[in-house]
Amino acid sequence: MAEVAREMLASGDWLVPELNAQVRLQKPPLAYWAVAVSYRVLGRVDETAARLPSALGALATVMLAAGLAGRLFGPRAGILAGAMLATTRIFLQQARRAETDAPLTLFIMLALFAFDRGFRERSAAWRVVFFLAVGLGFMAKGVPGVVIPLFAALGWLLWEGRGREVLRPSFLGGVLLTALVILPWYTMVLRLHPEAGATFQAETLRRLTAEAPHAEPVVYYLYRLPVDALPWIALLPFAILALRKDPFARRAARLPAAWLAGGLVFLTALTGKQPHYLVPLAPAIAILCGGGLDAAIARARWPWLTMRFLTALVATVAAMELAFVTLAEPRLFAHKSAREICSEAARRIGDAPVVFYRFNDSPCVFYLRRTGEILRDEGALSRALIARPDVWVITTPAHAGSEALRGRSEAYRARSGSREIALFSPPGPS
Repeated sequence: MAEVAREMLASGDWLVPELNAQVRLQKPPLAYWAVAVSYRVLGRVDETAARLPSALGALATVMLAAGLAGRLFGPRAGILAGAMLATTRIFLQQARRAETDAPLTLFIMLALFAFDRGFRERSAAWRVVFFLAVGLGFMAKGVPGVVIPLFAALGWLLWEGRGREVLRPSFLGGVLLTALVILPWYTMVLRLHPEAGATFQAETLRRLTAEAPHAEPVVYYLYRLPVDALPWIALLPFAILALRKDPFARRAARLPAAWLAGGLVFLTALTGKQPHYLVPLAPAIAILCGGGLDAAIARARWPWLTMRFLTALVATVAAMELAFVTLAEPRLFAHKSAREICSEAARRIGDAPVVFYRFNDSPCVFYLRRTGEILRDEGALSRALIARPDVWVITTPAHAGSEALRGRSEAYRARSGSREIALFSPPGPS
């Protein structure tokens, strides 16, 4: 995402995302726009600016989660839910990455906060916000931004015996409003790139087939959720037991329960699965935990479960996570970063042109701060080197023996984690 936004800012074309000067339409552009705006506002292109939209989006999500839990269960539940979400492993992890999951989660959170105000409290203005947020969720990451909040909304309406509301003109008009948020960008892109329709269709439908990237078994999230939602998922069974004993809290839990259940059904139906796909469900878990534990404290259900105990536990978890993020993680995972080896390659290349031979690594391109033609066969590489003898070539060691590279010196070779690069200079001194 960081490199797409950099190219967007450099080219001035904010309509069609590009990665390494090639059109990239696998995802809508809203998250790219946010990072590009961050670059422009901060006046620099670096990791901090790239990650800032995710961090700010995560902070806003925590505040909305606390607000929703507070409205459903009470102020103490809101404080607990916000603190638990902020210290949930997968949520904190994605809040620090320049990826689309944190923006997606923000708009899903906003949508369901607005849904509660619009449908449970029957506010027409908040219903408009709900449908607008669903559209923005789609523009952040596509189909999950629509399906997850709509599944949650439909589940709650059915649970409340209000399922017929989806057939009312006001609801159908809201769906039209969502479409009006989504369709303009797609319409403009299809006019410029008619072939994009096939990309959009493949990106959506392929995830349901055996050919989906990151294909995993149906039970994948049954064993991933307990790991990725640590540590507070461990308290969820206690929270659910407390919710079942309190009629008020049990009914208030319907919305986050429908959110969690509907989201899991949707994600499980996809053949392609990854741990970070669970991030939009983290607020629902935190709200359920906050509400249930608040009910348990109010009823003194378990002597050991007190607000003082939970405050100390949250503070301990936060301190441990802060220590890990600031001290341990940089040392444990520095060897996997593309920054050092690709920045060194950029230093050696200088301002000279570059091509990529069987090499397409967006983090590396970001640290190179340049784009170059991607060549996928030896014939194309030979023609490119004849046409531009002054060009540098970046490839992998596995393809460094290409006949087209004979007569060129290997100026640099390095490895970082599973990433390997080989850099070839133009003929003559490098």
